Amino acid sequence: MVLAAKVFTVGAGLSLPDIAHRLKGYGLIEREELLGRELEVGSRISELEIVEDTLRGTFEENFIISTTYKDEVFKAPLTVRTYFEFHLRGDIIYLVVAAKKARANRIANQLSSLLSAERGVIQEARISPDTLRRFFEERMETVKVVFFDDVRLPNVDKLSLYGSQLANTGLYQEYLKLGKVWYVVFEPEDGLVIGLTRNCVVTFFSKLSLEDALKFIRERILPLVE
Repeated sequence: MVLAAKVFTVGAGLSLPDIAHRLKGYGLIEREELLGRELEVGSRISELEIVEDTLRGTFEENFIISTTYKDEVFKAPLTVRTYFEFHLRGDIIYLVVAAKKARANRIANQLSSLLSAERGVIQEARISPDTLRRFFEERMETVKVVFFDDVRLPNVDKLSLYGSQLANTGLYQEYLKLGKVWYVVFEPEDGLVIGLTRNCVVTFFSKLSLEDALKFIRERILPLVE
């Protein structure tokens, strides 16, 4: 199963204890009845814990969903738990949400609103095009996919290259003159295949535990952030 995460940055002025205090006890829960049973619907934060330079937690969301089986609609409860962590590196606090982009963005926005009434306390982390290139061009022979944005061609928004021999193609150099690298799939180390975007969406295509994935993000991705 593909494992994904997204990295954000947290505005200055907050410490890990401050963040823990503001998130502790959060819950927005309603009760609904389903098949004679009362169920909790909504979201809550649980399992908050500061371990050294990291504040860990779980964002739990409870829904009642509708599914269809042979034209008949059934309702069922669903719980989705998403791990997140605030990690202090130097004087910057990063937020890593272990989810695909849409859910990670939604949770980051909800966490941001809990930390401050001001907008933008939590923002997308960004990697510059040059930094991203230096990261994957060290192992250019392992690159499988490259997407380019900010393309300077009329009516062309993005360009892409696929293949196992991108290092040997002149098209890569040509496309660099026309746009900026937005997304790349490659092996940063033997046996590990990842996808990485400039706005710090990390997708692990190799089988990996969540803890190992987070360790990789802390050690290899966070130093790339602007």
